[in-house]
Amino acid sequence: MQAESGFTLLEVMVAFIIAALACLVLYKAGFSGVGEGLTAARYQEAVVRAQSHLAALGPLTKLQPEHLSGNDGSGFHWQIRISPGPSVGTLTLYNLQVTERFGNRAVTLSTKRLGPNA
Repeated sequence: MQAESGFTLLEVMVAFIIAALACLVLYKAGFSGVGEGLTAARYQEAVVRAQSHLAALGPLTKLQPEHLSGNDGSGFHWQIRISPGPSVGTLTLYNLQVTERFGNRAVTLSTKRLGPNA
Protein backbone atom coordinates (compact mmCIF):
# COMPACT_ATOMS: atom_id res chain seq x y z
CA MET A 1 0.00 0.00 0.00
CA GLN A 2 1.03 3.44 -0.73
CA ALA A 3 0.99 6.08 2.08
CA GLU A 4 -1.25 8.98 1.25
CA SER A 5 -0.09 12.48 1.97
CA GLY A 6 -2.36 15.23 3.23
CA PHE A 7 -4.92 15.57 6.01
CA THR A 8 -7.99 13.53 6.62
CA LEU A 9 -11.38 15.16 6.87
CA LEU A 10 -11.44 14.50 10.63
CA GLU A 11 -8.12 16.31 11.15
CA VAL A 12 -9.34 19.31 9.17
CA MET A 13 -12.59 19.49 11.17
CA VAL A 14 -10.72 19.31 14.51
CA ALA A 15 -8.35 22.08 13.38
CA PHE A 16 -11.32 24.20 12.28
CA ILE A 17 -13.07 23.74 15.65
CA ILE A 18 -9.90 24.71 17.54
CA ALA A 19 -9.49 27.82 15.37
CA ALA A 20 -13.16 28.78 15.86
CA LEU A 21 -12.86 28.44 19.65
CA ALA A 22 -9.71 30.58 19.66
CA CYS A 23 -11.49 33.26 17.61
CA LEU A 24 -14.45 33.18 19.99
CA VAL A 25 -12.19 33.69 23.02
CA LEU A 26 -10.45 36.65 21.33
CA TYR A 27 -13.81 38.12 20.30
CA LYS A 28 -15.18 37.92 23.86
CA ALA A 29 -11.98 39.38 25.32
CA GLY A 30 -12.15 42.31 22.91
CA PHE A 31 -15.75 43.15 23.73
CA SER A 32 -15.17 42.70 27.45
CA GLY A 33 -12.39 45.28 27.27
CA VAL A 34 -14.61 47.71 25.38
CA GLY A 35 -17.37 47.29 27.97
CA GLU A 36 -14.96 47.89 30.85
CA GLY A 37 -13.66 50.99 29.10
CA LEU A 38 -17.17 52.39 28.75
CA THR A 39 -17.90 51.69 32.43
CA ALA A 40 -14.69 53.48 33.44
CA ALA A 41 -15.69 56.48 31.33
CA ARG A 42 -19.11 56.59 33.04
CA TYR A 43 -17.42 56.47 36.48
CA GLN A 44 -15.16 59.34 35.46
CA GLU A 45 -18.15 61.37 34.28
CA ALA A 46 -19.99 60.64 37.55
CA VAL A 47 -17.00 61.90 39.57
CA VAL A 48 -16.85 65.12 37.54
CA ARG A 49 -20.59 65.67 38.01
CA ALA A 50 -20.36 65.02 41.77
CA GLN A 51 -17.42 67.44 42.05
CA SER A 52 -19.50 70.03 40.23
CA HIS A 53 -22.34 69.64 42.74
CA LEU A 54 -19.89 70.02 45.64
CA ALA A 55 -18.43 73.14 44.03
CA ALA A 56 -21.95 74.58 43.68
CA LEU A 57 -22.14 74.46 47.48
CA GLY A 58 -19.47 77.14 47.63
CA PRO A 59 -18.31 79.09 50.66
CA LEU A 60 -21.16 81.61 50.27
CA THR A 61 -23.87 78.94 50.49
CA LYS A 62 -25.77 79.02 53.77
CA LEU A 63 -25.45 75.50 55.11
CA GLN A 64 -28.38 73.87 56.84
CA PRO A 65 -29.44 70.26 57.29
CA GLU A 66 -31.21 69.11 54.13
CA HIS A 67 -31.53 66.39 51.53
CA LEU A 68 -31.73 67.39 47.86
CA SER A 69 -31.94 65.25 44.73
CA GLY A 70 -32.36 65.67 41.02
CA ASN A 71 -31.67 64.39 37.52
CA ASP A 72 -28.50 65.34 35.64
CA GLY A 73 -29.63 63.80 32.35
CA SER A 74 -27.90 61.02 30.39
CA GLY A 75 -28.97 58.51 33.06
CA PHE A 76 -27.26 60.31 35.96
CA HIS A 77 -29.16 61.11 39.17
CA TRP A 78 -27.70 63.08 42.08
CA GLN A 79 -28.34 63.37 45.81
CA ILE A 80 -26.93 65.94 48.21
CA ARG A 81 -27.11 65.30 51.93
CA ILE A 82 -26.08 68.02 54.38
CA SER A 83 -26.04 67.02 58.03
CA PRO A 84 -24.74 68.86 61.08
CA GLY A 85 -21.75 67.56 62.96
CA PRO A 86 -20.21 68.85 66.17
CA SER A 87 -20.86 72.46 67.20
CA VAL A 88 -18.61 74.88 69.06
CA GLY A 89 -20.11 78.22 70.05
CA THR A 90 -21.88 79.65 67.01
CA LEU A 91 -20.14 77.34 64.49
CA THR A 92 -21.10 73.89 63.27
CA LEU A 93 -19.03 71.43 61.25
CA TYR A 94 -21.36 70.22 58.49
CA ASN A 95 -21.00 66.90 56.66
CA LEU A 96 -21.64 67.27 52.92
CA GLN A 97 -22.20 64.14 50.85
CA VAL A 98 -22.89 64.06 47.11
CA THR A 99 -23.90 60.80 45.44
CA GLU A 100 -24.10 60.49 41.66
CA ARG A 101 -25.92 57.36 40.44
CA PHE A 102 -25.92 55.83 36.98
CA GLY A 103 -27.60 52.50 36.34
CA ASN A 104 -26.88 50.24 39.29
CA ARG A 105 -23.60 52.01 40.09
CA ALA A 106 -22.83 55.08 42.20
CA VAL A 107 -20.03 57.46 43.14
CA THR A 108 -20.10 59.25 46.51
CA LEU A 109 -17.93 62.22 47.48
CA SER A 110 -17.86 63.56 51.03
CA THR A 111 -16.38 66.64 52.65
CA LYS A 112 -16.82 68.81 55.71
CA ARG A 113 -17.50 72.55 55.88
CA LEU A 114 -17.62 74.98 58.74
CA GLY A 115 -20.69 77.20 58.94
CA PRO A 116 -22.90 79.09 61.37
CA ASN A 117 -25.34 77.13 63.51
CA ALA A 118 -28.62 76.46 61.72
